[in-house]
Amino acid sequence: MYDCLELPVTPLQANLEVTSRVSVADPLRHWRNHPRLVLRLSPHTAPHRLQLAYAAAVSLGLPTQNLPDGRLLVLDLTLEEALVFNSRFADLLGHYEPARHQPR
Repeated sequence: MYDCLELPVTPLQANLEVTSRVSVADPLRHWRNHPRLVLRLSPHTAPHRLQLAYAAAVSLGLPTQNLPDGRLLVLDLTLEEALVFNSRFADLLGHYEPARHQPR
């Protein structure tokens, strides 16, 4: 009785669904061309520490991005700057990734 209410899925819609799942699975793929420091809370750390790291990055003029899972991206840092920034917030877990330039 309810079969007539289903709409057929066209190939274009199926491709859109696949690409949206890929973007949710890897939120960092948009930032691969930028060196980045990913900060997240360690166990038993108050959430305001991540807000202080965000405020420090903004005051230094660094581009930042908040991720949906609560992590903070600080972009365009050299390795030395990332080490100094992460040592300032030693209670946060930091992961530095250099830029991955894609050949064209």
